[in-house]
Parts: sequence; C-alpha cells; structure tokens
Amino acid sequence: MGILGFGVAALPFVVAGICMLGLGWSAARCGVATLVVAVAAAFFWPGFDAGGLGGAGVDGISTTAAVLYVLFGGLLLYNLLAAGGAVEAVSRFLGELEPEREGLALVVVIGVAPFFESVTGFGVAVVISAPILLAAGFPPLKAAVLASWGQCAVPWGALGVGTVIGANLSGTSFAALSDWSALLSLPLFPIYGVAAVVLAGGMDGLRRRGVEAALLGLLAGAGTLLTSVFLVPELSGAAGGLAATMLFLAVRRRRLGRLDVPVRALLPYAFLLALLLLANGPEAARALAERLGPVFVGPGLPLLLSAAFAALLFGLGGRSVGEAIQGTTGQWWPTAGAVLTFVLAGEVVANSGAAALLASGAAGLGRFYLLAAPVVGALGGVLTGSNAASNALFMPLQIEAAHGLGIPETLTAAIQNVSGSQASLLAPQRVVLAATATGLLGREGEIVRAALPPVAVSILVLVVIGTFQ
Repeated sequence: MGILGFGVAALPFVVAGICMLGLGWSAARCGVATLVVAVAAAFFWPGFDAGGLGGAGVDGISTTAAVLYVLFGGLLLYNLLAAGGAVEAVSRFLGELEPEREGLALVVVIGVAPFFESVTGFGVAVVISAPILLAAGFPPLKAAVLASWGQCAVPWGALGVGTVIGANLSGTSFAALSDWSALLSLPLFPIYGVAAVVLAGGMDGLRRRGVEAALLGLLAGAGTLLTSVFLVPELSGAAGGLAATMLFLAVRRRRLGRLDVPVRALLPYAFLLALLLLANGPEAARALAERLGPVFVGPGLPLLLSAAFAALLFGLGGRSVGEAIQGTTGQWWPTAGAVLTFVLAGEVVANSGAAALLASGAAGLGRFYLLAAPVVGALGGVLTGSNAASNALFMPLQIEAAHGLGIPETLTAAIQNVSGSQASLLAPQRVVLAATATGLLGREGEIVRAALPPVAVSILVLVVIGTFQ
C-alpha cells in the first residue's frame, strides 16, 4: 500500500496523541475520535477489511463489560470506606507509625499504595495516599509525586482488569501474562523504592534508607511474582504490597505496640481477600461460578459484596450509601466511555488489517523489535492513562509484530503490559488526579517532570531486557 497506507493505518494512534497531548481532551472524547477514525479507515481505505467489524464490536463490548464491572465495584468499596471513616483511620495510623519521612514515603510507595491500587485501580490509590503524605508534612508537590509512584503495580490494578484485556487480545491466558508481567516487574519495584527515599530525604535519605528501599522493593516484587505463579494471579499486586507493608510493620513492632491498630477499618479488605481466595482457590468453586454466569466470575462480585459488608460494618444509612453510589457513578462514567471506545478502536485496528500492516513495517527491525516494544507500550500508557486502554490500543500491533518476526509473543505481550502500566503514571488524567488531591491544579507539568525519572529508568530496564532476548 505504500507509505500512505502505513500513514492511514497509524492514523488512529496519531489522532489519540493529538487529542490527548495537543488538544487536552478528556480520555472519553479522545476515545470517540480514535474509534471514528479507525472505523472510517477500515471502511474507506482500499486493502483494509471492514467485514470483521461486527465481530470486533461484540468482542470489544464483552471485554469492556468485564472491566467496568470490576471498576464499579472497586470504586464503590472505596467510597463506602471513605464514608465510614476507614480511609481516614488508616491514614492517621500510618502517619503515627512512621514519623521519619523517608520511611513513610517508602512504605506508602512500595506497600500501601500498590495494595490499594490493586484492589481498586484506575488511580484511586492516589486519592488514598496523598492525604497520608500531606498529613505527615510533605510539601504538596512531593506528596503528588510519591502518590503517583504508588501506582507502580498498575498491571494488577482493579485486580488485573488491564491484564485481562491484554490476555484476551494477545491470545494468551491471564495467568501466563500475569506471571511474565510479574517477572518483568521484579527489578522495577526497587527503582521506585529508592526514588521514594531520595525524593523524601535527598542523598542523606538514600544513605539512611537506600538498602532498606531496595530490599523492600525486591520483597514486593517477589511477593507479586510468587502470588501470580502459585496462588491467585488477580491478587498479585495486592499481595506484593501487603508483604512489603507487613515486613515494614514487623521491623517497627515496638512502636506498633504503642498504637491503636485500626482493625475495624481494615476488616472490609480482609473480607475481600477472603472472598477472592475462596473464588479463585478450589476448582469446584471456580466451576460453580462459571456455571452461574459471568456476573459470578472474576473479582467484580467480591468487590460488591465487600462494599455491602463495609456499609453494614460502619452502620451507613441509606443516604450515605446513596451518596456513595452517586459519587461512584460520577467517577465511573467518564472512565467507562474511555475504556469502551479505546477497546473498540483497538479491536477495529486489529480486525481490519491495520495492525498487521503496521506490524509488517516493523520487520526491518528484525529481532531488535523487542527494544522498541517497551517504547510503543509506554506511548500507549501516556496517551490513554489506563493499562486497559493502552493494551486495547496497542496490544494487537505488538502481537502482530511479534508473530511476523518470530519473537516470543507472550514476552512481547508482557513488555507491552508492563511498559504501558508504568508510563500511565504520567498520563494527563492521572496527573490531574494527583494535582487535585494535593491542591496543585494548574501545576501538572511540575508533577510530570518530578515523577518522570523512575518511570524512564523502568522503561530503559525493559529495553535492556529486550536486548538480551
């Protein structure tokens, strides 16, 4: 088709970039524009096939429904916990537990925030982490950056909904993609831990806490990997963050004895973990859930049941529950539009032949394509602000390229999954969330510049891994 054909095939990605970075549109609006361009190219450009768009629509809607079901449950649980005072209680406890800023920054970034990101997702951990850091005396800019880094477990955000999309589009199992993503993430957690103590305490903080930061990061990464391989992949990020937090608490057990642990505030999360272990443990339980229908499969129902448990535990009345549902819907709706449109656009690009054409253009890189794959994934993360949307947009391209070049498709899918996740921390919508939580609206550029170094190092590490492959 020539150069013009490659340009038309790439046009949906170009439009997404212009809308996000140039025009500053919302993710949902950018998704609509991207989808319109993808469909138009499939219908009107010679050589592209519009015949598979019906199937692409069905697949896209099915995948999106599963993602949004989990997202709504996670957001509702958070809002009910906030209404019951649980979020405030946990924030106060952590602030009292670790008065030294480097230590508090470390446990928030490597332990607490990854746990909350994993069980809620889509940047909700920022809203939880920022108040803890501000209450501890961190300047707003540092609090915003640290809260942003706390999303380093994004591949398992909202219990892995983005990885679910990546697995569906790459033709691999969720468990396999989770395992490979956890393996690639193992060296990345220490990077964020070290960055946290440097930002909190400078070089003095690094000397005091550098070794602890690296070890705690490795523990979080190892917990994530072991949980994915041997236990429940959906809980990998939560388990890694929990392991790091528990070690942190164990080291400070003497100080812990002088504090009131907010057991009641933590009970809904314990209830959620128990439900997830039950649903994903015995084979009989999984088989029963599949027979009952899609509503009973995955973490969506456990999240909703945990939300109901939280409402009963904290004695929330109908008015408080109604306000929580209303707030959840307001948070959920814009993300729903963005995820749906980007997923559909990705399916159209894949089914029309545009992804195959672009992938053929990567043939000139040969096996060195794995060096470029993390950059492609990072671009998707920055453009969309969501691992789910990034995988929807770029996973078909990555897999087509890997298939054509004869390089490992599962590894390529994991590189896309992890690089897109890391770069999503710098996406406009997530940065706006951090700015809002810390009172820095209008200073988003400062947050991006300060948050960039460990993200860039993480992408570079993935490039190096690709080099050795």
